[in-house]
Order: sequence, then C-alpha cells, then structure tokens
Amino acid sequence: MKIGIFGDVHGNLAGLEAVLAALHAEGCERYLCTGDLVGYGPHPGDCIRKVRELGVICVLGNHDEYATDILGHAMERLEPETRQVIEWTRANTPMEELRWLAALPRHLHLPELDLELVHGSLGHATWAYLVNTANLVEHFAHQKARLCFVGHSHLPLLCQQREGHPPTMEFLKSGPLPPEGKLVLNAGAVGQPRDRDPRAAACVLDTLTQSIHLIRVGYDIAAVQAEMRASQFPERFIQRIALGK
Repeated sequence: MKIGIFGDVHGNLAGLEAVLAALHAEGCERYLCTGDLVGYGPHPGDCIRKVRELGVICVLGNHDEYATDILGHAMERLEPETRQVIEWTRANTPMEELRWLAALPRHLHLPELDLELVHGSLGHATWAYLVNTANLVEHFAHQKARLCFVGHSHLPLLCQQREGHPPTMEFLKSGPLPPEGKLVLNAGAVGQPRDRDPRAAACVLDTLTQSIHLIRVGYDIAAVQAEMRASQFPERFIQRIALGK
C-alpha cells in the first residue's frame, strides 16, 4: 500500500490541491495528515472541506486548537500577528468545519500499520518541536509504534532512536527507511515550508518496500499572496511563503 502523508496546510488551498494531485499520481490509496489545517493562509474552510471529502485521517495541530478554542486560553501567549490571523480564521470558517476540526484527536495509533500520528510530540509537552535531542528523547520514551509521523516544525526530517544510542536527526530523503529502531518522520509543510524551499511538501510511504518518497511540488504562490493581502494579513506571513522560511 502507498500512503500519502502531509501536514501544516495552514489554509493554503493552492498548495494542498497541488500536493493531493501529486499524491494521487503516485498511486496513494490512503492519506494521513499531521495537523494544522488552518492558520496563516486565506482558505481555512476550503482546506478542511477538501480533507473531509477525501476521508483523510487527521490529528489536531496547535493552530487548529487556537482556532477552535472558544474560551481563548490557547491564544493567550500568541504574538499579535498570529492572533490576528487566528481571529480572521475563526470569523471566516463555517461553523460546521470548525466543529469537525475541534473534534480531531491529538494522537492516533494505527497498529495495523505499526504507525502513530501526532502534530507535535508524544511527550508531556504536546507542542514541543522535535528538532533537538532533549525533545526527541522525551518523545521516543512514549512512542509505541516503529514509525511516527509528525508536523509542527515545517521541516522534512527523519529521526531515529536505536537502543543504546542517542537519537539522530537528518533531513528526510527519498529511499529505504532505516531498518533499525524507532523512527520519527516529518513530511515538511504544505502551506508554509521553512527549509528554504517554497514548494509544497509531502511524502509517500510504501508499506511493501518500507521506503519513503519525498515530494515537492510548485503552485501559484503569487496568487495566494494576493489573496492574503486582500484579507489584510500581516506582510511578514505573506512574504515568507515565497521564501520558504
């Protein structure tokens, strides 16, 4: 089976459609999403609807939580620009889609695939970024399956934990998965990549060959930027999707 994995869509419908077309062309039979369907981008409702229509298995991201936290506690520490976009997202996303988003689980274990799915970390700090040794050690202590797909950092990464060794981390590449230990994989971001490559990112897991194919696909970034400007989004967010950082 080929499984398409993507995350950090962030309301970027053009990026999502480009990624889904590429994953379909790869012959994917199933789709997993590591969360953050909304935030930063101008089409949150359309992105949620697209994922729902395809029956994508999805977990809750931190921006999804911000947008659906009625009491607003989750937004208390956000910087003003991020808060502005989250408030816009709440006001411009149909309630039906927000209800579906709010009901997403934070963590999924798919034992038939020996795979787990979480946006940030399985450790006690849910929204920790798995980009350093300390956070990886904490996460791996709670990981039950061999594979865990995450999002949050917007970076395509492969992390490995072998018994008796400290965890390692490298950029994700296409090819066979390491045969030993537990693995954390991040497919990168659809809507706002941060590895200095502005193309939307995703990956394909081939369960038969136990291999990964990293996908990067271009889309009309300028058109998305124009829509963001029309909605008076912060210029910093508008510029960064073209820079990939």
